[in-house]
Amino acid sequence: MATPKRKKKQEKKSEETSKPAPAKAASERAVPEMKAHPDAKLTKTQMKKLYARLLEERDTILGRIRRHVGQATADSAPLPEEIDVAQRATDQEYALRLADKERKLLDQIQIAIEKMESGEYGICEGTEEPIGFRRLEIRPWARYSVEYKERLDRMQR
Repeated sequence: MATPKRKKKQEKKSEETSKPAPAKAASERAVPEMKAHPDAKLTKTQMKKLYARLLEERDTILGRIRRHVGQATADSAPLPEEIDVAQRATDQEYALRLADKERKLLDQIQIAIEKMESGEYGICEGTEEPIGFRRLEIRPWARYSVEYKERLDRMQR
């Protein structure tokens, strides 16, 4: 017959083996073969690094979107004062605007991932010139080269 101490050890051991493995961080996941546009002149190592960064950013942004939406929908208890109701509505609207902004960035990240899959990554959408690795390293979802983006910004002013 098993002693109480031995029984607890056995239960603890079976719990540890039945737990699912923790999810891997974006940087630890297996990185599939991604292709840059031939003119972009990005190495496989650079592509893997950029892909891992995109996945990491995507995961971070998804967490922030969940947090913003949670904040906007969390507190629904009735409030006695009109000013409190107005403040809650303002706070909810602000949180939802932040979530929408994050969703737009998430869309840009998804487009960059799709470009990697199709072999179009690393080329400016405006000039069809290569986007420099340093820019992509800072902002891997960049759609435009620095020069073209500056030109767009000047035209919008």
